[in-house]
Order: sequence, then C-alpha cells, then structure tokens
Amino acid sequence: MTRVLVSVAPGHEPDDVAAACAAAGLQVEKVLHAVGVVVGTCDDEHPPDLAGLPGVGGVEPDGEVRLDDR
Repeated sequence: MTRVLVSVAPGHEPDDVAAACAAAGLQVEKVLHAVGVVVGTCDDEHPPDLAGLPGVGGVEPDGEVRLDDR
C-alpha cells in the first residue's frame, strides 16, 4: 500500500474532494481541513487516477521529512 497526499484546489471543499477520492478507490485516512489535504492509502499495483478528479490540486506520495539539527 502507498500513502498519498491529495491537495485540495482553491475554491473546493476538502470533504467533497475526500468523497470523490474515496469513490475512485482511495482509502481515506484523514482530512486535514486547515491545510486542505486529504491523506489516504491505495494499492501499489492499481493506484486510482486521482489527479483528474474535480477539486484535486495535486497528488504526491507521502514521505518522511527529517530536519538536520546543524
């Protein structure tokens, strides 16, 4: 399974985008209303085509962020 972050395009509601993503096959885990991001997981072999859905501003894989303490 791959975790993805779906950004909500301006003028669209996060809950509506989350519902569209879920209907397309994304297993929605969280909707981050404050930042306009939907977090979910999908099958590695058959990922849903989320980028073309109404209200989707972008789709990217979730990754680990490390801050250098220099």
